[in-house]
Amino acid sequence: MGVKLLINSLFRGGAEKQFAALAPHIPHDALYLLERDMTLETGGESPFSLSDHDAATSSVLKTASIPLYARRLAALSRPRDTVLSFMERANFVNVLASERSGHRAVICERTQPSREFSGIRALAFKPLIKKLYPRASVIVANSNGVKNDLVSNFSVPADKIRIINNGYDITAIAEKAEEPLPAPYAGIFKRPVLATSGRLTAAKGQWHMLRLFRKIKTARKDAALMLFGEGELRGYLMRLSEELGFKTFRGRRSGNREQETGAGALENFDVYFPGFEENPYKFLAHARLFLFTSLWEGFPNALVEAMASGVPVISSDCASGPREILAPDTPFEFQTRTPEPAPHGVLMPPLSGFRRRASTPLEPAEELWAETALALLNDKTARENYARSGLERAKDFELSKTAGQWRELLIPENLIKFS
Repeated sequence: MGVKLLINSLFRGGAEKQFAALAPHIPHDALYLLERDMTLETGGESPFSLSDHDAATSSVLKTASIPLYARRLAALSRPRDTVLSFMERANFVNVLASERSGHRAVICERTQPSREFSGIRALAFKPLIKKLYPRASVIVANSNGVKNDLVSNFSVPADKIRIINNGYDITAIAEKAEEPLPAPYAGIFKRPVLATSGRLTAAKGQWHMLRLFRKIKTARKDAALMLFGEGELRGYLMRLSEELGFKTFRGRRSGNREQETGAGALENFDVYFPGFEENPYKFLAHARLFLFTSLWEGFPNALVEAMASGVPVISSDCASGPREILAPDTPFEFQTRTPEPAPHGVLMPPLSGFRRRASTPLEPAEELWAETALALLNDKTARENYARSGLERAKDFELSKTAGQWRELLIPENLIKFS
């Protein structure tokens, strides 16, 4: 009788970071990866890869290999074992393997599958979620919104779903937030900097942030916008920034290293794409506002981490996550149509998701976002209040608390009632 952990890979990403942070807090006798990519540490142990696949392997091949992964996992599992998996392909593998080995499959869904997958991936993944997820022993959702998506769109029985929010080492984030800024950046943060962090991807809607920033910049000419992260939309977002007329810092990976050589030169940009930062918290702690324009989420790590860094947040009231974090006493399914001064930050009407040209006038929601951000930039007292209340709220998601929920769930006598 043992606990085993399974995930696609340990390449950096939101689900992977949560998995890596959680692993040392869950007693387990093996940690398996579907692929051999590993850039995150899990407490010093060496995971076992079920294949030689890596980031360069075709996603079609990885999906086609699900039965192979499942056979290999089944051979490594015993009937009274519990296998906890994160991410969809690992979840499919876990369920299929459990039907061979007899182990208990506990699967974790981190996002809204109905929104996350499109195109070929949707054709492959959505039917598999509907077919396989109900066959798991327990499904863990990281928010009420994710649970609702699974029940409403994939016919997953509600009584099989347990909610455990993401967890964070809040003390460690606060300590990292106090680290000094690199000298070239110190001058930038003397200006009113609006910041965001996370993957540069469709779900995050950062093109809206660039468009509405033009109105902010008109009113506050000294303002700057900083977008931390990497992703498939990086090139598109940098081009849009330049088309909007912003002097754009393309970061270390752009080949424009001369942009970083002089502190004075670095201070002259409007929009910054620094790329991936090991410690983004020391930058966020010096920002005036954190903007979060997501179109959909599961339970947004970047939002809680920003709050733990001590920066006031303005967030989209998108389906799943932000409302549960910023306004926990309100119905999670409610969605605001006007700026909502919530207890721990400002909730905003979600943006359209349309990728409009730089020359297209702002849509009404973008106008509203810009006006709200400007008002908060000019209200130091409100910013300080939100920074304090946001930090206090972030402490509710301390990793030690959520890890305790996982341990309670994974011991067999507690798991039986969910089977």
